[in-house]
Amino acid sequence: MDKNGLFDLCVYIAASTEGLKDEPKDYGPLRLLEVLARLAELTAAEYGDSFLKEIAEEVNGNQDLVMTDRKAFYHFLEQLVIKFAKEAKRRDNTRKKEIPGGHP
Repeated sequence: MDKNGLFDLCVYIAASTEGLKDEPKDYGPLRLLEVLARLAELTAAEYGDSFLKEIAEEVNGNQDLVMTDRKAFYHFLEQLVIKFAKEAKRRDNTRKKEIPGGHP
């Protein structure tokens, strides 16, 4: 994503923020997922982050569940947070091993 793409993402965030005041409750998580997918795609492309590439693909494949199966959509969100928590722990442990004197 280039500078224009980042600007477009900022525009999306600003417009979404303003629009949410009048939109249905389920649109908030949907809009945040869109931002997550775009940022994950950017990071995956720019830094070769395979975890975030996978996340972007999952989000893009599941965000429409909000329109067809709310229960499955909210389950997807829960599982997404669990994946991020596990990955954050893994990355934290990796960083600690890389720091001299770090604790695993």
